[in-house]
Amino acid sequence: LAPIPPAVQKTLDKLFTLQPELQKLAIIMSLPEENSGRFSLSLSNRKAGETGNQKDESNAHLTFDTKTGELLELNLNIWEWASDKNPSLKLTYESADKFLTEWFGTEGRKQFGKPISTGGGSSTIGNEDGTQTTWSNRRANFPLMLNGIPVEGNVGPRISVDAFGHVTHYSYEPIDLNKIDVPKPDTALSVEEIKQKIATADSIGLSYIEAQPEKTTTKSVLRYDFQNFGYFQPQTGASIDIMSGKELADGQNQPVNKKVMISPKGEQLIVHSEEEAKQLLAKVFDNKDAVAKLRVNERQGAAWEKESPQQWYEFSAEDHHIYASITADKKTGQVQHASLQLNTDQEAQPAKITQDEAFTTARNFLEKYASPSATQLEWTDFTYTKPELPAWVDKSKLPEGFTKHQSREYNFFFYETYEGIPIMDRTYHISVDNQTGNIVSFSLATPKDKLDLPDSKNIITKDQALEAFLKNKSPKLQYVWPQYFDQRAPAPILVYAWDYSEGYGYVDALTGEYIIVPNNWDEE
Repeated sequence: LAPIPPAVQKTLDKLFTLQPELQKLAIIMSLPEENSGRFSLSLSNRKAGETGNQKDESNAHLTFDTKTGELLELNLNIWEWASDKNPSLKLTYESADKFLTEWFGTEGRKQFGKPISTGGGSSTIGNEDGTQTTWSNRRANFPLMLNGIPVEGNVGPRISVDAFGHVTHYSYEPIDLNKIDVPKPDTALSVEEIKQKIATADSIGLSYIEAQPEKTTTKSVLRYDFQNFGYFQPQTGASIDIMSGKELADGQNQPVNKKVMISPKGEQLIVHSEEEAKQLLAKVFDNKDAVAKLRVNERQGAAWEKESPQQWYEFSAEDHHIYASITADKKTGQVQHASLQLNTDQEAQPAKITQDEAFTTARNFLEKYASPSATQLEWTDFTYTKPELPAWVDKSKLPEGFTKHQSREYNFFFYETYEGIPIMDRTYHISVDNQTGNIVSFSLATPKDKLDLPDSKNIITKDQALEAFLKNKSPKLQYVWPQYFDQRAPAPILVYAWDYSEGYGYVDALTGEYIIVPNNWDEE
């Protein structure tokens, strides 16, 4: 227990007022982190000498700036707040906004924009009596505002709220903006001008979704999607690499879609037990020696896994150099995903297998195990040109050996097609080792003899779809603050980008209607 600095104690007193539950806990650890200039506190109601996870146990972890006392991070696990339910969006936003206003004051709150939900999460512990306790939450991010424009890049407060409206997580590290040269928005083109440069009929793609999510169900749709993603230079509309701020060449890092014809043999992969899972691993990956070294990973699944339609099987070797997993449908045993990873700590080596050779292996695998409906596939040939490190990155501060363990796999993504149009949720993913030429993981769509999808004959044109998009969607000016590992660029970059904060929209190809799919359904 290191002495608590006065500046930290002052902030702690304020926090105890806003979060009275902290007063019920005792400080069990206080530690200065000299290298980072931080001060950490751990609190708990655990009695001295107790070990293991105890029922009624609550704890908290707090991090401060040692000099200023600024609260940098707060994490609360209060026993009475345990729940596997998520709060509504309304409750999340109201509770997070209230905390932020109380913490920074009414004027201080104005430096941040409207909250944006980034989904939910949960943590589960296994108790000594065999039961489990879960804490669920929904997250809200508050963007920092500069010149009235939001900043993307995790530079604003992040807050999590539970089903009762309690704040369970807060993190924010203030930036000294007096030392930052922030680009001015005065010279940016207007929204209408930028639309003309970045939105054309060529930006529109047609695809099927077999199970399009709706609030309470799914349905099959034929939809147009706007595909010109990314960031755009605000004076020219050119696509840019936000890490360097440089314009991308035409077609750079753009995928190319190609058709593939196969004759599926219809062989099925079925497992109903851990032993069957091991046998399948040996058969499919043709490596009995590696599979023989595997042992079952004992796991206590989260509460939601009991309701899940999927069953997980996980294995590893004693030396942890071999990992394997299988995901299957609980009812049918149909394998949806499997992987066998060997020598995961090896440094990257020049490829011994060409991409064409690996593609042939992947195609042959699909002919054997793909769904009977997968007679014509479309695959995405994507060649990524890795950019040079930005000038602002200090290489000496990067994690040791971060360039040594790069991927040694070719990854192929295939989509089934219907009437020549890709079905985006009937996908196949095959990974092939570039050293051995062996398949190391795969994901398969659920087998079907016949697909039931809308007819594509009487649909609106791409130009009509584009008009519907532009009536309902606009790009917006925003700042992006690039980060590379723990390093942040010296200043944000001003860009135009399409606004997806509320959700993604598509145009129904049959009706011409623009439909929004929310990022989060507003439900308990």
